[in-house]
Amino acid sequence: MEILLTATVGRLGTCANGIPYITPMNFTYDAEASKIFLHCANEGRKLDNIRINPTVCFEVEEVKNVMVKQPTCASSVAYRSVIMFGNIKILSDHHAKDHALQKLAEKYAPQNPKIPFTDAMLNKTNVLEIEIREITAKRSPVRPTITDPAKK
Repeated sequence: MEILLTATVGRLGTCANGIPYITPMNFTYDAEASKIFLHCANEGRKLDNIRINPTVCFEVEEVKNVMVKQPTCASSVAYRSVIMFGNIKILSDHHAKDHALQKLAEKYAPQNPKIPFTDAMLNKTNVLEIEIREITAKRSPVRPTITDPAKK
């Protein structure tokens, strides 16, 4: 849950006509509703894909450390990642769009005053909602580096 609440970029995976498409996006996670909210322009390939196939995948990761070792194939990365599967929809209700955009604003611009978005603002952007059906997570922990070869 921590990664979903703190990561700034996630990757939305859509697929239409057998062709996958990945888009890096800002997002916010609503833990109570088990939903991801995103915003985007009013046109584009991801929207075309969503209209054809609303089943999506969303991924977030956090890279902690790259541990370079000799030989190179012994190197590794300390990371945490979350992958979610669900259905996405384009919100049309202004109240629902305002709610989602407020959550995004709280995450990315908490210093700004909280004011309702105008109808003009809401019409200029699409708000997407992923209803999460499944979540998986993976991590590779940071291991201490051994500098004394005798202790291997």
